[in-house]
Amino acid sequence: TRPLVVDPFAGGGSIPLEALRVGADAFASDLNPVAVLLNKVVLEYIPKYGQRLADEVRKWGQWVKEEAEKELAEFYPKDEDGSTPIAYLWARTIISEAPDDGSGIPVEVPLMRSLWLAKKAGRYKALRWVRDTSGVVQTEVMDVTYADGLTRKVRRPLLEIFEPKNEKDVEKGTVARGSGTCPVTGFTTPVASVKRQLKERKGGAVDSRLISIVLTKSSTQGRFYRLPNEEDLASILKATAKLDDLKNKHQKALSLIPNESTEHYHTFVNRGSIYGMLTWEDYFTSRQCLSLGVLSQLVHELEIKLLSLSNDGIELPIKTCLAFIVDKIADKSSSLCRWKSSAEYMAGNTFARQALPMVFDFCEVNLLGGATGDIMSEVDWVEKMLNHCSKSVDHKGQAEKSSATNHPLPDQSANVFITDPPYYFSMQYADLADFFYVWLRRSLSKNYPEFFVANLIDKEDEIIVQSPGHEFAKEGKNSAFYESRMQIALSEGSRILTTDGIGVVVFAHTSTRGWEAMLQAMVDAGWIITAAWSIDTEMSGRVIAQNRSVLASSVHLVCRPRDNNDIGDWRDVLQQLPIRIKEWMPRLTEQGVVGADAIFACLGPALEIFSRYSSVEKASGEIVPLREYLEYVWAAISKEALSTIFKDADTSNFEEDARLTAMWLWTLS
Repeated sequence: TRPLVVDPFAGGGSIPLEALRVGADAFASDLNPVAVLLNKVVLEYIPKYGQRLADEVRKWGQWVKEEAEKELAEFYPKDEDGSTPIAYLWARTIISEAPDDGSGIPVEVPLMRSLWLAKKAGRYKALRWVRDTSGVVQTEVMDVTYADGLTRKVRRPLLEIFEPKNEKDVEKGTVARGSGTCPVTGFTTPVASVKRQLKERKGGAVDSRLISIVLTKSSTQGRFYRLPNEEDLASILKATAKLDDLKNKHQKALSLIPNESTEHYHTFVNRGSIYGMLTWEDYFTSRQCLSLGVLSQLVHELEIKLLSLSNDGIELPIKTCLAFIVDKIADKSSSLCRWKSSAEYMAGNTFARQALPMVFDFCEVNLLGGATGDIMSEVDWVEKMLNHCSKSVDHKGQAEKSSATNHPLPDQSANVFITDPPYYFSMQYADLADFFYVWLRRSLSKNYPEFFVANLIDKEDEIIVQSPGHEFAKEGKNSAFYESRMQIALSEGSRILTTDGIGVVVFAHTSTRGWEAMLQAMVDAGWIITAAWSIDTEMSGRVIAQNRSVLASSVHLVCRPRDNNDIGDWRDVLQQLPIRIKEWMPRLTEQGVVGADAIFACLGPALEIFSRYSSVEKASGEIVPLREYLEYVWAAISKEALSTIFKDADTSNFEEDARLTAMWLWTLS
């Protein structure tokens, strides 16, 4: 029989998917409906329909693209010479607060981090201010209607595109650390005023200034750039009018474009509200809203066409995959996406990191442009994923929406418990997933009504610390909440595991408190920790790791259910600790485990001594907290084992190993 692998914090489903790929059965659960739907596709739909699902998603993805093109092509016009715009570069704007220079007309300042368009070896393209012979920046007086409903007469600084000979030829951008500097007067509007102005205009995405157009030509390779023309501006106005018309005609209970509130998010995870982006609609331009609204409605209404497809239930998997394609398009079609001049493409997506920042100058993709981020590129990506998984998985798993603190499986029903639980305050999973939830809700609410009852994802039972600042709060999702709920979840894992089963808990906390909380929860939940292994699980180039003290490895704690309530003697535990570490050091050296990885590999056997008991008591009867024991663990490793760890270390990594080890020993002690 196949062993049953259970993951109660399944997230995107990598653990249960790999369980299926090696031949085990898999049961994945999560509170987050976005995660559950991902798991349903990977664990249930792909194994059942295989290559056929990939083919059908490709077919109907092409249909969605063609239908969308009928409605949207006029808003993405090609150039007269046949060139295709693939991206539109925008900048949010403010009104300069410089004293009146006598003209009586204020300057509109485009907020741009950089004036570079292309910055590759042998290929420089950039923007510069148009100046007269005396060096004065030229402006154009025009009436601009802003998102606050007011029309203002402003002076707009003129730009032109040129080919700089070197980097010194390109001026600095106009925004730095949230302050905006006027290119005409040189006056810097402070951060507080920038926030205030954008807040009055719902973040400034809708009334941003179009700065440049990126083009491709069928006859010539490469990217080309030009300034916006009247047709570009007219197509934007037409898109805005079309969006308003569709909104007025929309009669369904759920709005065409997500108008769910974003005011309740902590700024640690979503800074939008600081700048006035108070609903999800505010994160998009009018044309982006129009395009995404059309796509989500096409997917929503696709069911009628799919009903005649077959009688084996493949219609729902097809529609679910297409809804995720719309989600992926939304991720690359918000006003938080950047243009990367060093590579000449859109850099990443909305979630370049696990938070929603403010992006002052942004890139809008042409969804019909035939380049990265357009409709068919996302269809291609999902098709490749479906093809890949269908070749390596030959039996179904199961995905359910449930809490880890109340697991639906019966006692002793699982053979393996492997999970990568939430990391303290490192990530607000449900808050971030709301971005995708609101669009899925418009595509799939009729098909999965139990998942989309609420306006946003229910976060009440999510096991996290709400933010770094909430760690020691008196109530709410503080450290006490996290630790108590995590203990219950891990106790449930022990309950459903067979007596000879095995558990693995993955974590990579960067805070001492996070480590202690997880270890304490495991001990209190009835687990014996038997080993700890560091496994490289993170990309070194990911945004969150750049210039930050973030682990590239995740520590995998191997554990077994404890079948006793014995009480340990503190003196015996302390006597066994250095002996156990000495036993492990030669083994680790032989296996090539050195440096910081060896430090954490010693953690498992050291914790086994302590965790084999339900509690450890001193002679006075006082219960020893895990934190106190950990101090002895790190001290023992430092005293007895550092020379062994580094004796055979690769000298090229010696300094890095020593730095990491010193950092962690100091932090954890």
